[in-house]
Amino acid sequence: MVLIYLKGCFTLLGKVDSDAEGNRLRLSVPLEGKPRVVVEIVLDEKSIESFYEFEVSKEMWDVLQTGMTDGSKLPKNMQNELSRMTSDISTATRKALSLIKYCLYQIELSENLFSIKGMYWSVDKVRWKLMPMMLYAIMLPLDYIKLNEDSVKIIQGYLEDGLEPFLALRHLQRAKKEDNPRYKWIDATIAAELAIKEFLIRKKPDIETILLEVPAPPLDKLYGPILESYTGQRSPKLKELSKGAQVRNRLVHRPKEMRIGQREAIKYVQDVEIAIYHLLTLLYPSDPIVKRLSQPKVVVT
Repeated sequence: MVLIYLKGCFTLLGKVDSDAEGNRLRLSVPLEGKPRVVVEIVLDEKSIESFYEFEVSKEMWDVLQTGMTDGSKLPKNMQNELSRMTSDISTATRKALSLIKYCLYQIELSENLFSIKGMYWSVDKVRWKLMPMMLYAIMLPLDYIKLNEDSVKIIQGYLEDGLEPFLALRHLQRAKKEDNPRYKWIDATIAAELAIKEFLIRKKPDIETILLEVPAPPLDKLYGPILESYTGQRSPKLKELSKGAQVRNRLVHRPKEMRIGQREAIKYVQDVEIAIYHLLTLLYPSDPIVKRLSQPKVVVT
């Protein structure tokens, strides 16, 4: 094992109101059974530098000597070690900023608190070298239909037929635009809950009162056997919706914060989107816009 020093560089998201005399404010964050993380807030630069020490394996030490920057090329066991090297810094930084935001009522500080600029390592705290990072691509191809003469004709047809969009689509679009994974997840689950109710009401209007006045079954029942009883099909994302609802319930009903990763939340929104457009294709199988938008649009890698 080799002892090295780590530095995480972050950008403060939003604004912190301060009347401090100095430019830097320092916090020491304790971690159970581990060294403390020193979090320095650089006020005039709206940045944060967090410092930590970590004992790396001989294999990781050899990797660091090569100057490699793409950690996704490492074997799985070393990717796990790399994740441990950086997670404590991020966790401690988030803990410190969370206390500042909520205990000092700093409402202009973003819910996301910070974004990462880079992680560095050193043996002397003087010369810092860039650490390998896990590089992921999150591709969000354009998934809307442009407004033109052709699409206006389709919208005009909707107007003539008295068609209104699912209310669920408002929450779906809000989930896609939301930056905070927590709220992204909650809005996506609301979209899934509304969509299946709206689908069933349009499919069988006589059950509207029951759906609206009686507590609804869980999503795995609605998108599973209940949907199948009316259409002969279950949702292609039944398992993901069931798990997503369980996560949403923990987010909403438990006082202890549950962390949701950005990639995980984006993938869940993608699953909900597929489930909703599956419902729309069952309702409107010949609609050109539904056909177009039901195609896969979000790719998370």
